[in-house]
Amino acid sequence: MRRLRTGAAALMLVLSAAVSLLGGSPAAAADTDATAPRSSTGQRWALKVKDAVENKWYFVAAELSDSLSSAQKGKLRARTPYDPASPTLPVGSWETFTLHTADDGTTVSLRNERNGLYVATEIDYADPQQYMLRARSARIGTSASAWEKFVLTADREEPDAFNLRSVAANAYVRAKFSHSGDPGLLLANAASPAGSWERIRLVPVPLPATGEYGYGAEPPAAAAGPAGTVRDVVSWNACSNDNSACPLDNAEVGTVADTVGDRARNAAADVMFVQEFCEKAAAPLESGLEQRAVGGSSSWSVRFAPIYRKLKATGFPAQKHCANSATGADRGAYGTAVAVPGENVWYRSWTLPSRDTAEQRPLLCATVPSQGTAYCGGHFSAGIAGDDVYQAGANEHPTGYYRNLQARTAVEQATMLRGRGYQVVLGGDLNASPPDAPQGPGTAPAWVLEPLYFQAGTADAGFEECDQSANGGLRTGAPTHVSSGSSLKLDYVLGPTSADYSCSVTDTGLSDHRLIRATVAFH
Repeated sequence: MRRLRTGAAALMLVLSAAVSLLGGSPAAAADTDATAPRSSTGQRWALKVKDAVENKWYFVAAELSDSLSSAQKGKLRARTPYDPASPTLPVGSWETFTLHTADDGTTVSLRNERNGLYVATEIDYADPQQYMLRARSARIGTSASAWEKFVLTADREEPDAFNLRSVAANAYVRAKFSHSGDPGLLLANAASPAGSWERIRLVPVPLPATGEYGYGAEPPAAAAGPAGTVRDVVSWNACSNDNSACPLDNAEVGTVADTVGDRARNAAADVMFVQEFCEKAAAPLESGLEQRAVGGSSSWSVRFAPIYRKLKATGFPAQKHCANSATGADRGAYGTAVAVPGENVWYRSWTLPSRDTAEQRPLLCATVPSQGTAYCGGHFSAGIAGDDVYQAGANEHPTGYYRNLQARTAVEQATMLRGRGYQVVLGGDLNASPPDAPQGPGTAPAWVLEPLYFQAGTADAGFEECDQSANGGLRTGAPTHVSSGSSLKLDYVLGPTSADYSCSVTDTGLSDHRLIRATVAFH
């Protein structure tokens, strides 16, 4: 383990520019209606309904023809025929939806892939279209009875079917195939979910092999090795959602993107891992990195992976939603991002093992074949009650159980990528102290992150952390999360044991986590 020489002890950031951005900027205003990025790895779904009278199946589509009036555009109809014998799903973006929850699993909201809008129940429409479902809302309402909120329950008679109840209408959704002029129109006006028209099947839409949404097959083999190259890798928990103590909480997506982009530029980053990040900030962040020529490059790819919450009524996963901005603008799903060179095509996320009642955290990996490197960003479960801390009667596992499983899963995916010829760098907010850190308030047991580190005399499946060589090989490092009660290292950049490292930590003043920057020299 060798350490690169560093000039300054810590990376200096220009905070004055960031402070001015927090008050709003032209970019922030322009991005209030930003659509979800194509690079999000969130699972897509198709909704399938059976017309028992005709004994035919149909997929639900949002009707988006330009010939429709503004009051009709986006209405949902079960109208795309499904042939069980067909080897492919006959669905396009009109029939594709993502599931979101803005209240940690109490209700679910549906977003149409084609227009990026949320499905609402039209309470005020006149009969026969009263309670029609329409993909037309730019955001999920904040009230408990918002038109965009539904409850998904398991059908009592068919195990593979669900019922959808509109909270606003207090009625179940049905596909009314007998609706004159609009056969298959979805209406939230059924008193009970007793019939076939009220039964909905959720069919996963496979990720295409184009790289547009990620690619589920094996990654392409590395075209070259990274020996002799140096990469500056940054990880930062931006704290841009649900924490009033952080300046980026409820900030516009343009402001979040500008602020993260400035941190990357000041660090001269070649790669960046970002946690506590909102989905709709991904596209403007990518543009900002390219405009700033961060790392000397005008070509970047920003990939996003959502955090899921299991719906309380069914346990079905829905993407956790970022809180709306201070002006009420939608910010999309909540999760993590990995920013890598623009040549990236293959990327994939995995949902890490987590407690059923806690956030289902992701691991997101992206490859750079020409450089022989792969970058995996993670955000492990928190060491708080209800997440991954022992509670008598509520959690039968010891403190750190799930974070340990998450570390093992990360090593498994890194091993897969190494098998394709890649050197792997792992970074993120791992929410646990390193194995050799002195025990104190808030520290995790030493065994929690043990799987991440190389163990002498075993197969080389582990990593070296960027602060490790500076501490004589001890698995410890400078704190990245400092509060009145504790001072902990929670944020990491880990890479191959054959590389040389330098590591610095900087307090940005913009988050409850400090930014960590590693220079990785590959051999």
